[in-house]
Formats: sequence, structure tokens, C-alpha cells
Amino acid sequence: MGSYLLLSLNEVSLQPDPLTARLVIAALLSHCREQLVGLEMRVSRSRDLFLAVQDYLEENLSLPLTRESVAKRFHITPNYLSHIFQKSGSVGFNEYLTRVRLEKAKQLLRGYDLKVKEIAHNCGFVDSNYFCRVFKRYTERSPSEYRRHCRSAQQA
Repeated sequence: MGSYLLLSLNEVSLQPDPLTARLVIAALLSHCREQLVGLEMRVSRSRDLFLAVQDYLEENLSLPLTRESVAKRFHITPNYLSHIFQKSGSVGFNEYLTRVRLEKAKQLLRGYDLKVKEIAHNCGFVDSNYFCRVFKRYTERSPSEYRRHCRSAQQA
């Protein structure tokens, strides 16, 4: 339809008839409006899905979440899940999940006397050694060092 309207607009410019020109321009504007409304609806659905997935991840951190399992849960493809995270969240799915898990781990380290292994498990890390490596890579401190630092800062 859009290409037909553009061809018609081109023909109107060659044989100017004011009534025909108005009709073609009105049809072209109507088509543009329909395209914009459709785009807005797709963006809105994508944003709503992104927010729903965010909520799901935060509520289920202790589960062994993967891109594939979350995509299946929301009846979308893993590639589409990655796409909405890149577009809406500015980071990929796995990066986002890791950051959320580490924020939860920091909260648990600051506020509770749980063992590092328990915290790793509560945050969805199956292997506590892997958790410690990831935690140190992101915070430049081991979980135990982070806990000690937070406690000494609270006492000061």
C-alpha cells in the first residue's frame, strides 16, 4: 500500500489535479498514521513483556534460570528475549540476570549472617566457587571481604 501511495504521489506531481492531489495526500497521511500506531503498539507490547520478565527474574532468582527456560515460560523465542533485553534494558539477558543476582547477594551479605554457600544458592548460583569468582569480578572483593567491609563501614 505504501509503495502504491508513493507512486500515486509521484504521478500527482506530474499531472496536478488539486482534488486528486488532496485524496492521495490524505491516503498517504492515513497510511503513515496507521504505521505509527502499529509501531507504538509493538513497542508497548515489547516494553510490557520486558517488565514482566524483569519481575519474574527478581521473584525467582533462586531457580536455575536460563535464557531458554525464561523464553519458554513467556512463550517467546530465546533470540526474541535477548532482543527485548538489548533494546529495553541496554544489556543482554545473561548480564542483566547476573547483575540482579549479585545485587541480591550484596543485600544478603550486608543484612544476614548466612554462609556464602547459602547466599550463592539463594541467588541462583549452583556452584559457590563460581559465585565467588563472579562476585569478585563485579565488585573487586570476595563475598567475605565485601561483608567485612560493609560491617566495618556500619560500625564507623
